[in-house]
Amino acid sequence: MNLRRIRPFLHARGCYGQGNEPGTRIQGSTMQATPTDGPLQVGEQYTVTVETLASGGDGVARASGFTVFIPYAAPGDVVEVEVVRVAKHYARARIVRLITPGPDRVPTPCPLATGCPGCQLQHLRYEAQLQAKAMFVRDNLQHIGRLSHVEVLPTIGMAEPWRYRNKGEFIAQRQDDGIRLGYHGEDGTIFTALEDCPLQHPLSLEILHAVEELATQYDLPLAQLITRISPSEGAALAILVCWEWHERLPEVARVLRERLPALAGVLWSRVRGRSVVRRTLAELLDGVSALTQHLGKWQYHVSAESFFQVNSEQAERLVELAVRFAGNLREAIFADAYCGVGTFLIPCAVQALRAFGIEEHPVALKDAARNLAHYAIHDVKLYEARVEVMVTRLLRKGRHADVVVLDPPRKGAGRVVLEGLRGLGVERVVLVSCDPATFARDAGDLAALGYRLETVQPVDMFPQTWHVETIALAVREE
Repeated sequence: MNLRRIRPFLHARGCYGQGNEPGTRIQGSTMQATPTDGPLQVGEQYTVTVETLASGGDGVARASGFTVFIPYAAPGDVVEVEVVRVAKHYARARIVRLITPGPDRVPTPCPLATGCPGCQLQHLRYEAQLQAKAMFVRDNLQHIGRLSHVEVLPTIGMAEPWRYRNKGEFIAQRQDDGIRLGYHGEDGTIFTALEDCPLQHPLSLEILHAVEELATQYDLPLAQLITRISPSEGAALAILVCWEWHERLPEVARVLRERLPALAGVLWSRVRGRSVVRRTLAELLDGVSALTQHLGKWQYHVSAESFFQVNSEQAERLVELAVRFAGNLREAIFADAYCGVGTFLIPCAVQALRAFGIEEHPVALKDAARNLAHYAIHDVKLYEARVEVMVTRLLRKGRHADVVVLDPPRKGAGRVVLEGLRGLGVERVVLVSCDPATFARDAGDLAALGYRLETVQPVDMFPQTWHVETIALAVREE
């Protein structure tokens, strides 16, 4: 988090709570002898009033004129906090006691809500979550993108903001009672007794408990479990990520599928190095290696290793918005950068004069080709390459595009890609992003290149968390 960018819009409002002025040190508090250059000390306790939320979901308060970030806090909360870290321009603190709850604080249905890193906003009323996410987008546009007069539309939410995740990733750890699966905490701990998770599809939890039992029984060198669910089909895939090959993995896969009829396929992957962050491509053990996913009237063949939006219901809304923002494509050349399995490419290419897609992941690109063939869309060129490399090549060849959808990874598209789009003569850019900061940076770069940000629509792809998907339309003015 870049505090230099955040600080301008974190202002104290001078609220008070139960006789203690916010930011006043509580007498008799325990202090650690940890020197810092700032006015606060690790271990000190203060009573503060939470003023707002920062991107990342932390509550923001002031103590002795210092900005303090507080996880699992809600605006309006009066809380007793303990300082756990002090940096040059800010501090972090944990809630010791909730004195007075803010107006939008609600009970959390999950017992792990205030310790699990997956849900930063579960304690916040859902309508307030939606408002906060629009604020995250607006503030980042202003302070990172330098776009202060752009209207951000209200966040599109869900009627039932639970059980929406069609993908689960669970870390394995060997315990006294066997191999357990759960989430990795920010401090490196693991939540082993994961009986339930209100964000995950129920089928993911069924697979988790079955894998725990069999991994223990067969003494598998399990490092991670990845589940993929097709809500529309009621089918699932499981990837068993292991530290090394185990001769009984095929047997485990067969038994898993016998126990769980909805489990269409089981694959395995080997960890590369000391962390599950790097692993080999998954190989099939039993069943099939892909699912059919539906978004409205569109269907997609999605392999276990291909990217697909984790919230199918909201992804359907995202596709509808992308098609609307792309406009009339009958006489247009359409391009989908980071096209993946063709989530946006197919609904737009079916209308366009011509189209092409760029994707560096070979498995996803094969899925895209298969999905295009399913709809008999033949006038589409697919390029297997990094987007920044392919855009440069297309420029050298004198190619042209009228409308582009950009759905980059979390790091964003970047200036090289955006300058390349301008060079290709692109008139309309539909920018999709899962990170407000990199979205704001790319939006600011588009503005500097002569594009007007016409519509900005946040979509709540990740309820109960601080994350927000944003789709925007930028139109070339020059």
